Amino acid sequence: MKKLTKREKLLIYILGCFLIGFFGIYFVILPSYNSFQVVNDQAAEAQFTQESMVMAIDAVPSTMKARDEATVSLASMKAVFPQKMANEGLDMLLTQLCLDYSLSPKALSVASNDMASVLTFVPYTSDDQASAEVGTENTTTDTTTTTEETATNTNTDVTTDANSTETIDTVVTTDTTETDTSDNSEGVETLIGVVNMELAGTQANFYRLLDAVAARPDMIITAFEITPEAKTTGNATTTSTAASIPKLDGGQVVISVTFEVYMVEK
Repeated sequence: MKKLTKREKLLIYILGCFLIGFFGIYFVILPSYNSFQVVNDQAAEAQFTQESMVMAIDAVPSTMKARDEATVSLASMKAVFPQKMANEGLDMLLTQLCLDYSLSPKALSVASNDMASVLTFVPYTSDDQASAEVGTENTTTDTTTTTEETATNTNTDVTTDANSTETIDTVVTTDTTETDTSDNSEGVETLIGVVNMELAGTQANFYRLLDAVAARPDMIITAFEITPEAKTTGNATTTSTAASIPKLDGGQVVISVTFEVYMVEK
């Protein structure tokens, strides 16, 4: 067997060192570095979680205070509204309310007693702005009419002007329709009892009832109609109509009224 030369021994030594370094880096250093990165990320996440928990713990007193204030505010807001009532409860509530103002209930029917939408308020448009818009439209129409008359006097074709006037009217109507559609909006839903009643009494007492209901946040009167009370004379029934309008003279009238009672869960 031939002996290795000094150069071959040096090459083998260099190759062995390279292999040792390669396998050391691949199997020792790289896995250790990856593990270090994972542990470092976990430590950063744990530190962020710790800081978040410290901030949350520090904010606990203010959060509890805000919660207590919101609970008290909600309770005070719910206090003015009655708890959910069945149809019999609505009957008793409104019947007693009418009797308190010397109005005798003659008929009562519950139209609905369930969740319903409460209509929201829409922006108010002043009469001055509406008048300005109407004035502008009238001016445009008058100008167009004057143009047509001038064209007629000079033997000019009036058909084009008439078509232009019709087009302007159509555009104005379309804009008005879009405005009305955008104003129809609904709000949140709540428990609403809709009750139709027929009452007998005087107009003065009914107006007192209107004022009382207007001062209450838990109900409103959405519609009412006042008609003279029918009087029975012998076998015939007659209705007194003084100029077809009941007068506030203390006489008895019949009132058809619609109540909406707002309720909440407590």
